[in-house]
Amino acid sequence: MISKRNWRTTICVLTLLASAARSYLLQQPVVHVEMEKAGMHRTLTYRVQFDYPLAGKDCDYMLLQPLPAAVYISTDELDDLQRLKRLSAVYPKFVNVEEATERAQPFSVLLRGVPKLMEIVTLPIHFRYHAPSDKRSTSVVAVATPELYLNCPIADNELVDNELVARPDKLYCLNAHKSRFDVNIVTDREPTTIHNLERCNWKQIHVDYQLRAPLRAEIPVGNTNAYAPVLYGTIILTWTMAIWTMLRTLSSSRRINQRLNEQRQLQRKVK
Repeated sequence: MISKRNWRTTICVLTLLASAARSYLLQQPVVHVEMEKAGMHRTLTYRVQFDYPLAGKDCDYMLLQPLPAAVYISTDELDDLQRLKRLSAVYPKFVNVEEATERAQPFSVLLRGVPKLMEIVTLPIHFRYHAPSDKRSTSVVAVATPELYLNCPIADNELVDNELVARPDKLYCLNAHKSRFDVNIVTDREPTTIHNLERCNWKQIHVDYQLRAPLRAEIPVGNTNAYAPVLYGTIILTWTMAIWTMLRTLSSSRRINQRLNEQRQLQRKVK
């Protein structure tokens, strides 16, 4: 027989264990974000940490990284990284890398992973040039922190506690074509299939962001007043080099012809 005292002790222990498990579920994922400090071509590095109850579960996460108009990606570069299994991402199929900042549009890149105790993800980015200006010599470009979305099998939805969810009343659908998430709006025209349910079962999660330094970059801006001198200087230099190349080519041709004639004359004398 178990005494009342032992029963109480057992109940207290179970209560403490349940509270401990509950506290684990309430711990937010941690995302460390760092950007290289110099150059027009940089790398964003993420260290993503999930707590034990979610790490190793059959879930997927997506980091939605918004990028301003002043930033672009090389789709060829990301394609190569995906082929080498060094990146799993969703991004636009075409990005015009030649456009200036003033004509470009912001977009997002989705970085895919599975919850782990620690995972390092890298994203190469590139900064666009700005239109010349007579008022500033640099432009500060800020990169926003990413958003975290989590998708667990419907049977494991209880793993994601409401305290972790930014909008408990909202589910999101993965829009891979536009590399973004859309709020799930149920319509009669949308067939209820396992694929659709899982595609629209994403939840936005609260994140503990840790930045070593602000995600900002100073990009040089050309001087509008220097346009005319640079243009005319380039034209003069180009024509000068073209004329020099033509004269040099003619001089070399004459020298070669002269040597050929001397060789022919020498051969005639020998005969």
